[in-house]
Amino acid sequence: MKIDRSAEHPSLHIIEHHPKKATKKPPILFIHGANMSGWCWNEEFMPYFSKLGHPTYAVDLRGHGKSGGQETMSTDSIADYVTDIHRVIDEIGTTPILIGHSLGGLVIQKYIEKKTVPACVLMASVPVDGLVPSIMDLALNPTMFMQSNLSQLFGTLFSGVDVTRKSVFSGDVSDDVVIRYCTEMQPSSPKALLDTLWLGLPTKKNPFNIPMLSLGADEDTFFRPTQIRKTAEAYNAKYINMKKTSHAMMLDSHWQESANAINTWLNSLK
Repeated sequence: MKIDRSAEHPSLHIIEHHPKKATKKPPILFIHGANMSGWCWNEEFMPYFSKLGHPTYAVDLRGHGKSGGQETMSTDSIADYVTDIHRVIDEIGTTPILIGHSLGGLVIQKYIEKKTVPACVLMASVPVDGLVPSIMDLALNPTMFMQSNLSQLFGTLFSGVDVTRKSVFSGDVSDDVVIRYCTEMQPSSPKALLDTLWLGLPTKKNPFNIPMLSLGADEDTFFRPTQIRKTAEAYNAKYINMKKTSHAMMLDSHWQESANAINTWLNSLK
C-alpha cells in the first residue's frame, strides 16, 4: 500500500500482511522507532498476528524506509509522525490497534491525546517523561553513550555489530539478525529526538481510557523496567516485564514471548 504525496505531506509506504481467511479481528498498525522502518515488524510480528486473524500494517514514517520526505527529515517532528498515523488510519478505513516500539511508542502517546483506538501496546517505549533519565543512565557508560548518539544521528556508519548487539539485543540473538539490523539502520530526525526531551512529550494521559499494555525488557539498556512501569502507571496500563529480552523486542531471540504476551492481553479484552 502507498499513500501518495500531497501538497503538504510526503508519500508513505505501508507493508501489509493479511490473514488467509477473513475474520472479525481488528487490524493492527505497527509503528517503528528511531533509525528503523516498517521492515522490522515484517520479520516476525506481522506474520504471527496475521496468522491469528488480524490484518496487519506497518508504516515507514516520513523520511524512513521507502516513504518520501528524506530531504526534510532533519526537521521532522513527533507531530509530523502523528500526522502520518492519521493518514495511514484514514487509508486503512478501520480504526486499528496501535503497537509502537521505542520512538513509535511516543508517537502513539501523542496520537491518543486527541483520538481513540481499540487498544494500544507500547513496546520498550520512550517513557512518559522522555529521554532525560535514559541519557543520564547512558552517560555512566561513555563509550555506549557516544556510540548511541552517533547511531541515532548517522545510522549504519556508526552502528558496529558488537555495539549494536550490546545496545539493543539480548545476548543469544543470531549474528544474522544483528547484521540485518545494522544494515537497515538510518539517520533519524534531530528535531524529533529533541522533542523526546521536552516539547514533544505527552500532555494528556489516556483521556479516552483506551486499554493499554506497556511492555518492558529486563535487558534493555535504553529504557529501564522502572521507567516502563512508570509509563504504565501514568496511563493506567497493564505492565509486563519480559525476561531475557532487550530493546529490539520484535527482533530479539525471545520475540515470540513478547508476541504471545500481547496476544494473551488482547484476548483478555474481549
